[in-house]
Formats: sequence, structure tokens, C-alpha cells
Amino acid sequence: GDKNGEATSYGNLGTVFQSLGEYEKAKEYLDRALAIRIQIDDKKGQASSYGTLGTVFQSLGEYEQAKKYLEKALSIKIQIGDKNGEASSYGNLGTVFQSLGEYEKAKEYLERALAIKIEIGDKNGEASSYGNLGTVFQSLDEYEKAKEYFEKALAIKIQIGDKNGEATSYGNLGNVFQSLGEYKQAKEYLEKALAIKIKIGDKNGEATLYGNLGTVFQSLGEYKQAKEYLEKALAIKIEIGDKNGEATSYGNLGNVFQFLGEYEKAKEYLKKALAIRIQVGDKNGEASSYGNLGTVFQSLGEYEQAKEYLEKALAI
Repeated sequence: GDKNGEATSYGNLGTVFQSLGEYEKAKEYLDRALAIRIQIDDKKGQASSYGTLGTVFQSLGEYEQAKKYLEKALSIKIQIGDKNGEASSYGNLGTVFQSLGEYEKAKEYLERALAIKIEIGDKNGEASSYGNLGTVFQSLDEYEKAKEYFEKALAIKIQIGDKNGEATSYGNLGNVFQSLGEYKQAKEYLEKALAIKIKIGDKNGEATLYGNLGTVFQSLGEYKQAKEYLEKALAIKIEIGDKNGEATSYGNLGNVFQFLGEYEKAKEYLKKALAIRIQVGDKNGEASSYGNLGTVFQSLGEYEQAKEYLEKALAI
């Protein structure tokens, strides 16, 4: 009869399903946790449930819903005087505005998060805020600014001994260099990130970096290397049960086969990615898969099919 513990258990299960990319299941458990939190009037727990649900909606590409839930979390955090939670809410809202392409708004919220993190002396949170701001500048194609913020994040992560965060910062810097077409630098930073991820046993991070390195090799026209790295990423994603990551790997491999002119193989992999995207309810990923399949059918001269798939992508 421990309602509080019951809510915590539902919440924890929700975050596990979220990590597995099973967002509908995550939503179901988090909603149960929230209902109990409201029933027993646990304000802090309510804010936590609203916040997590917000990030689930964000993963599903339902940004308006995400915004609504994160704003509810924020208002409670301010009301109960939880500065750390307030900063986290600002940070999450910032990333939602970034997804919506509202970069000025994103910057404003992430800067608020950063200010609080500095004020309360949360070095780790400060570094995360620098990292998030870096990704906003990256989205705006302001790569020098992005680099500056990622380097600030990296310096703090090294200072506080956060190996995982250090790897993430190297990875982010690698992606910036990739965007700048500086593939040698990109490779160097991504390999540094990968070495740390392997050392600390972060299988998910390892897979992501294999994927990123795969796309770098693809940009260099080294398709055999690209395929090898993307297959490594796929194998890990399947092993750890990350459906979302599995779909991304199939999609990336599909694009490599398309570049190689192996259109049947490309179609097969892109359809696998699409099936998972539909299964986990990832509308944004589903649209990308339809778009990629559309270009494959176009390359095959199957224009009616191409049109059908591109229209599906556009509708989403």
C-alpha cells in the first residue's frame, strides 16, 4: 500500500522503456506515476513526471505536447523553489524550441539554464548547458561559436573527471568538424570519444560513435569503411535492445547502399528502418524513412512509387 513507492516504480519503468525507444509503453507507465503523484499531492514527483513525459513526447517528435508538459514541470519547480530542477526544465524546453527551429527562443532558455547552473555551482550542469548551446549554434551553422561552447563543456568535463561527458564533448566537436568538411579532424575527435566509450563500457555511446564515424567515412567516399562501422553500430543497437538506434543504423546503411548504387539492398534496409519507426511511434524518423525510400525509387526510375513515398513523408 505504499503509493509513493508505487509511483516511483512506475516512473522508473517508464524511463527504462524510454531508453529502449518504446515510447508508447514509457508514456503509459509515466502517466500512471503522474496520476498517483497528483492523488497524493507530491509536487516534486509531479514535476518529475511532467518533465520525463515531456522528453518522451520530444522523442516522438510531438513538440507542442512536449512543451506543454515541460512548462508544467517548470512552473512547479519554480513554485517549490527547486533551482536545479528549474534549470533542467529550462534546458529541456530549450532543446524543444531547438527541435521546432525556434533557435532564438532555444538560446534564451538554455542561457537561463546556464545562469542558474553557474549560480548554484553545478559544474556538471554548467557543462551540459554549454553543450546544449553548442548544438543550437551548430544548427544555426555558426560553427565557430558551436566549437567555442563545446570546448568550454569539454574543459569542465575533464576538470571534474566526467569521462562520459568528456566523450560526449569530443563527439560533439567531431560532428562540428564534420559539418565544416574537416573530416580528418572529425575522425580524430570521434575516435577519442569512441576510445573513452569503449573504456567505460558505454555500449550505447560506443554504437552511436561507430555510427558517426560511419557517416564521416561515407562523406569521404570510403563506403567500405562506412559500411563496416555502421554494421558495428547496428550489431550493438540490436544487442542492447535500442530500437530507435537500430532504426537509425538501418537508415544509415540504406543510404550507403544507395551511394553504392545497390538500390535493392538500400530499399531492404530503409524498409527495416521504417518498420521500426512506425512500431516505436517515431513520426519524425518515419518521415525521413519515407523520404529516403522515395529517392531510392526515384533512382530506380519508379516514379509513381517515389511520388507516393515522398508525399507520405511530406504529409508527416
